[in-house]
Amino acid sequence: MRLNDFTLRGSQLAVNGVLRIETESLGGNTSSTERAQNGIKPKALTVSLVITFDNADDLSSLLQQAESVDENGKLTVFDIVDDTARAMNIRQVQFNEAFNVREMVGQKAWRVNFTLSEYLSIPEKKEQRLQTETAQQQSASGEAVAETGVESQEEAETYTGFEKVLKLADDALAPDEEENPSAVA
Repeated sequence: MRLNDFTLRGSQLAVNGVLRIETESLGGNTSSTERAQNGIKPKALTVSLVITFDNADDLSSLLQQAESVDENGKLTVFDIVDDTARAMNIRQVQFNEAFNVREMVGQKAWRVNFTLSEYLSIPEKKEQRLQTETAQQQSASGEAVAETGVESQEEAETYTGFEKVLKLADDALAPDEEENPSAVA
């Protein structure tokens, strides 16, 4: 397995992939099996390998990779080269959750376990694209609305938007005597 330019060194490398599909029961206290989908979460790879005491530098190097951060102080994103990752369509990962190092009794070696979570998963990219498109549609779908009514420029400046609506309603229901002298009887 390679993470950017770093090659994992050790033996008994095992990589397991996990895809979590979040659902919630809609049945409440009934026996209904209906479920609501809450989304597809980023995929994760659980990695296990053995590093001998003689190769302690390999463990130190791996820990440095796990702790590394970018210029913004965020965990480093790694391009991954691994058969399981390729089969699961995972291209980029970050170290996530626990990084466990356990001494193997009687073997002068450590069992190392850690989790790599997919970075910018396909469902996440789709969700971001949808949010961007929605925001663009909302900001680009407005046109200037022409004012209605026969207000003079002076009246338009003295009324707020809500007051203008009230004035239009008032004029429609009970016109001023000056505007419509025939309405007074």
